[in-house]
Amino acid sequence: MRVHALMKSFDSFKHRANSTLNAFAAVFRVFLARRPLARLLSTFLCSVIIAIRPFSRLGGQYAFLALALKELVFGVQENLAQQLELTVLNILGALLGIGVSTLGKYLASLAGYDTPAARATCAIFLIMISFLAGIAKSRLVRLQLSTRISCFISIWILTNDIGVPSRVLTSSGNFLWVTLSAAILCLVSLILMMLIFRGSTTNFETETAATFALLEQCLSSSLYRVGARETKMDYAYYRQLHSQLLARSIKLNETYSQAAFELRIGRLSLQTIHPFVGIVEHLRRELAWGMAPLKPAHSVPGTPYSPRSGAPSLYEQSHSTHSDSTFVATIEPPALTLAHAILDAMKTVEHLIFVTFHQRSTGETTESAQSVSGSQKAAVHTAQMHLKVARDQMREVLKHVFDQVDMQQRAEGKHAHLPKEIFDCSVAAIALLQMAQEMAKALQVAENAATLYEESPTRLWYPHMTLQWLGVPPGPFISDDNGDLVVASGGAVDGDIVDIGGDERLTVMEARQGLAERAYSFTLVKGRPVPAGGMSMRYKNYAASASRMDLKACDGKPWTWKYWSNYISMLWSTERMLRLRVWLSKRHRALQHSSHWRHGLKNAIGVAVLSFPAFMPENSAARQWFQEWRGQWMVISYLWVLETNTGATWRTGYLRLFGTLLGAVYSYVASIICGTNPYGIVAMVTAFDIPITWIILETSVTPLAVPASVTLPPILFAPYIHPDPTTTPLRLAVIRAVMIAVGIVAALLMNSLLFPRHCRVLFLSDASRTLGLLSSLYLTLSHDMFRVHRTRIDGERRKTLKLELQIRSALYRLSALVKTMHDELSLLPKPLRHYRQVIITMQKLLDLMTGLRKIRENIPRKETVANVFKERREFMSCVCITLFACQHAFRAREPLPQFLPSARHAFTNLEAHVQDCIRRAREEDPHALGLSLVYAFAEQEVMQNVVDTLEELLDVTGRLFGTSAWLTHESHFSRTSTMEEGDHGWYSTFKWEE
Repeated sequence: MRVHALMKSFDSFKHRANSTLNAFAAVFRVFLARRPLARLLSTFLCSVIIAIRPFSRLGGQYAFLALALKELVFGVQENLAQQLELTVLNILGALLGIGVSTLGKYLASLAGYDTPAARATCAIFLIMISFLAGIAKSRLVRLQLSTRISCFISIWILTNDIGVPSRVLTSSGNFLWVTLSAAILCLVSLILMMLIFRGSTTNFETETAATFALLEQCLSSSLYRVGARETKMDYAYYRQLHSQLLARSIKLNETYSQAAFELRIGRLSLQTIHPFVGIVEHLRRELAWGMAPLKPAHSVPGTPYSPRSGAPSLYEQSHSTHSDSTFVATIEPPALTLAHAILDAMKTVEHLIFVTFHQRSTGETTESAQSVSGSQKAAVHTAQMHLKVARDQMREVLKHVFDQVDMQQRAEGKHAHLPKEIFDCSVAAIALLQMAQEMAKALQVAENAATLYEESPTRLWYPHMTLQWLGVPPGPFISDDNGDLVVASGGAVDGDIVDIGGDERLTVMEARQGLAERAYSFTLVKGRPVPAGGMSMRYKNYAASASRMDLKACDGKPWTWKYWSNYISMLWSTERMLRLRVWLSKRHRALQHSSHWRHGLKNAIGVAVLSFPAFMPENSAARQWFQEWRGQWMVISYLWVLETNTGATWRTGYLRLFGTLLGAVYSYVASIICGTNPYGIVAMVTAFDIPITWIILETSVTPLAVPASVTLPPILFAPYIHPDPTTTPLRLAVIRAVMIAVGIVAALLMNSLLFPRHCRVLFLSDASRTLGLLSSLYLTLSHDMFRVHRTRIDGERRKTLKLELQIRSALYRLSALVKTMHDELSLLPKPLRHYRQVIITMQKLLDLMTGLRKIRENIPRKETVANVFKERREFMSCVCITLFACQHAFRAREPLPQFLPSARHAFTNLEAHVQDCIRRAREEDPHALGLSLVYAFAEQEVMQNVVDTLEELLDVTGRLFGTSAWLTHESHFSRTSTMEEGDHGWYSTFKWEE
């Protein structure tokens, strides 16, 4: 027994020892990487130049700020591209801040030392800089740190030595040295680590190849849809794969936006494989609307499965007729062949990306490059041939598959309703054809890349920066198609949607009516006059009477007041003046509702209030307190914590507050241990950067670590640079912590009480706008379908793609708002799970509408559109009314109506009429329609999924805002779409609480 106990204790000890060793190994692996070592090296070098007297004198009394700027602005990044971007932009921001502040300080020196004019000049310059920096920070996303360093330097320059001519250039030179020291040392540290730890400076090609690998996995796991079979895999597994694919598709745009501005060496430009970004998104859409996982009917609580047209469901008697088994047996082999050809094409593209971008360019000869490209081009040609053969075979089978189904039905002597399996297989087959088309484009891009790789020598690729790049955030704005139709316009951050209409569109309509009431024959579109027949008789009479009144009024005596008032009224209503009034109205509304101007105003107000003691007379108690307690840290902390919404401000605020307390405690202990010993100070600062680096790189609480590191230099190095026996280390630590805490609290109060921008309010209003955009997109798709001529105008295609792009960008921002919503303080918890479900549902609607856009280009228009116009109009109305009801619920926070027109009832009616028209056409000509018939059935399946998704949207909207119920008696209540004749196709949004 004792031996057994000893063995058990030994095994337990061995297990704990292994766990401890694994933990230490993980930590060592973290710090034996390029970026952590570069961070530690930069901290050590900054501490050394501060401690070495000849160098620290160049920074004067501000030399210790090199460490603060290193952490706040010039921190070591992941690769050289990001570090160069950070260095260049932030040095430019620092130079701008130094220049403008020096100008303000010089003008103040002309007014005399500590005069009211000098103090007012410095205050005005500081407020102006803060206001403009706030606008730029909110509007130009990539300039956030640049604007902050401008304010950082301006605060120190403009609040010290006001009106002293000898200190104008001295202070500017000190901050120039501090800025260049921090920037250059961080850049040099990263370059040194890159020479030691070799690796790729970018990960765009790696992310692209990994995304194609994930596409292969998603398609392989969805192949059961081809044969309309059930799968034993968990539904959550499929949803997780598709969620990962969506996240990767969005991340590709962010990665490319960074990689496009990097300095790199290679044969190929990243722009060569940039078309893969759009292709990946298109493939993801096809998987979403055509090969999406089937959710089991029993997993939807309260929503019974509704088989179409009385047909047996997929889960009940799935093979009750021979027609569906004939269809599946005919279509499944070529579909699987096409799917495997698509998978092989994806693997070929993935391998080509890896080979062409990950070959060692230094040791690579021209002959080896040609052999590599030659083998890759041969693989691409083989994949193209197999894909083309499989696609053509699939199309030929689909053209004649229904001939065999009709023969089988005639042999049975009946015309059974088409089972659901036929619709499932049809939409899967069309999705595979669309994916084959996209992969053909991908293989063409891959072939061009292999050719360029063979012909191009190794060269240096340098970044091409544009003004538009400064205003486009990396994540939210997503390029679409080939990039030639849609150009994403930036400027929205933290939930601000760049709205093309919305409230402004309503203002335009009201302006039209107001102008018509005043009998102004004026159009808002220049160069398009209103024809005489285009106005109603009432407006014509108004215009005629107004013209007579104007002529009659001008017949008076010119020196009378009535004459001049009428003359001014006529000038006020001329066409040019009306256009100017409309233009000024739009500009005024844009400024009034601009979050960028509001953020600049918050910046300016906070800086003006917190820095007010610095501009008091020199002998005043407030001025002496500000200088003694270094109130600049209070203002700087305010600017660093103030974010564009309340949730982000709260998260940054409390994390920075805890980090400041942590840094103050460590600084106090280190100052007691080291005193003014330069070796000890450098060692303690570098040692403290080890846990700080781990927090920044391995956790999500970076705002906690950064202020902890920033708190060290003003406490540890200030006594070393300017020894003051009267100031104890404890008092210095308390003063710095208090000043930083006051700025944090001021930012929280500004964004919570004075100018709140709560993420929940932003989420609900933006969700309402997104639903409105979805409604506009569906109306545009319906308008294209009812067009007499099938050729689409390029402008309308541009409008459709622009709507899709805006909806995808809005959905990304909604997801970011949900993440930020965790950090807002509230007495009641927010229904974040329901908010996420809203985003998922709207994403499904967008994918399904995209599928409808592609499918409807090939449907038989006579049988599915012209002959069923009334039914299609009814279904379109039901969809739009449902979206409008949800849009109104999110905008007004009001309950849904208890009954809405049932889109399911309208779709069932439409589907029955479409199938009747198709059956009659096939009876007249057994070989009619052909491949377009498969597109027709695929459209019906996608529309069925649209109906299901709309009911999911109504369900989650009802759970969020409730229902205005007036009929609650159980005997009169129907939970789902009412198909009975007495209910007339109404959908009840009221749900019983079980």
